[in-house]
Amino acid sequence: MEDFADRYGSRFVKLVDSRSTGKEFEFDQVLLMPTAAGYRALVEQAQMEIKPRVMRYLSRRWSQGAIENLSFFAMAVAIYARSICDPPLIIDVGKVLLRTVTFCNRRCAYRKGFRGGCRLAMNSAEHHLPKCIKIPRDIAVILSSLKRYIATGKATSSADAASLHEAMSVKVDPGADFVPATSC
Repeated sequence: MEDFADRYGSRFVKLVDSRSTGKEFEFDQVLLMPTAAGYRALVEQAQMEIKPRVMRYLSRRWSQGAIENLSFFAMAVAIYARSICDPPLIIDVGKVLLRTVTFCNRRCAYRKGFRGGCRLAMNSAEHHLPKCIKIPRDIAVILSSLKRYIATGKATSSADAASLHEAMSVKVDPGADFVPATSC
């Protein structure tokens, strides 16, 4: 039986923070997620980059696990934006998490009814499971580019993305004599 790496090449992609720290973060190409070492490195880098005042506020709102789960993807997007995007973009991980917390507070604090927000569901003022998370719009586009980068193993420009979309699309040609079945 052939090994996956032998048949398809390496299944791990490195995201290198070339313009700032020079650190490498490893991602699994199949799962589109960081490996355990990559996850831990992203969380540690995010903790270094988030201002202490912002971290104190986040710690009052969310548990440490919730902060880690959200900071790894925000940090990955920030690294992709500053190291691979052309022109480079600067994304403040702390501000991204603050906007996420703001949306969660707005949604959960004022939600009525049987299925309330996460505060009502947990009967607690502290969030343990971030089930009401919405990714801020400004980084959602960069997150999709990051996923494309991980899946293909290389940076894709808008032209490359269009050709990648074409390569993955399925075309159906029913023919000129095709008549759809209709019912009365």
